[in-house]
Amino acid sequence: MSKKLFVELVSPERELWAGEGDMVIAKTIDGEVGIQPGHLPILALLAPGAVVRVLGGRENGEVRAAVHGGYISVTDTNRVSILAEVAELAEDIDTERARGTLEEAVAAGIAVEDEEAVHKLMRARSRLRAAGEAA
Repeated sequence: MSKKLFVELVSPERELWAGEGDMVIAKTIDGEVGIQPGHLPILALLAPGAVVRVLGGRENGEVRAAVHGGYISVTDTNRVSILAEVAELAEDIDTERARGTLEEAVAAGIAVEDEEAVHKLMRARSRLRAAGEAA
């Protein structure tokens, strides 16, 4: 059994990151999942406004991304694919813009029926969490 996972994080536009990691943590619609080498194969829908973390994925020890829609797939060969509708690596997030979007959404008093506004709010929050800021 391999001691590392091969992880790829992709969106329709591009591959955001690919490499080895020790563990992947992601929030699915059924709850948070932690994946380590030897994990059983799964296919799960990612929760809206999720943050995906790959521990041991870089020199600094972690890759973080805000992920909006999509799914995560784990194979029996320790391959983890995160296929997102929209995704941003933490270092690519404009936190001031995300905070402004969040503040606008909250000030507008979002109604649950306004699905587009709710998604905008969730994206802003996940972007800030991925960037390491409180949301």
